Amino acid sequence: MNWITPITDRTAADIANRTDRGFLNVSDINRIEGNIVWLTNQLARFNIFVTISAVTNWNTTNVPVTSDFMRIRSNIDTLITRIRAVRPDLTANFQPTAERDFPQLGFVTVNRLEINLLLLKQLIDRMSTIYRQASFKSGQQLFLPQRRV
Repeated sequence: MNWITPITDRTAADIANRTDRGFLNVSDINRIEGNIVWLTNQLARFNIFVTISAVTNWNTTNVPVTSDFMRIRSNIDTLITRIRAVRPDLTANFQPTAERDFPQLGFVTVNRLEINLLLLKQLIDRMSTIYRQASFKSGQQLFLPQRRV
């Protein structure tokens, strides 16, 4: 599964003008859930394991309900909580979402979900840089001090 850039700038004008961004469609939901899976897999590379429940094969016959969006929200919150637990030094301005936002899902809430995914990716990208700086290659002429007895 590949990372797909989130859409984070939907507006009321998109809805009023009936643009593509004014509708939440199958490709949007698959992108959101696919990005959650991608982030989970990236964390596993750092031995940070997260259990999520994702559906990545939405099609035009599926109709998402409130519980689907609550599951998506829960997955994102789980990722945020797990990253904060192991790397509290990495901070981001996550966008809060509340349960009350989901029965009447609006563009602001969907933007917040996708902004949080983007922020999570940025944190994970920073982790890659940090870990790379603190490592060395196998075969490199670097010796650890030995204790002499």
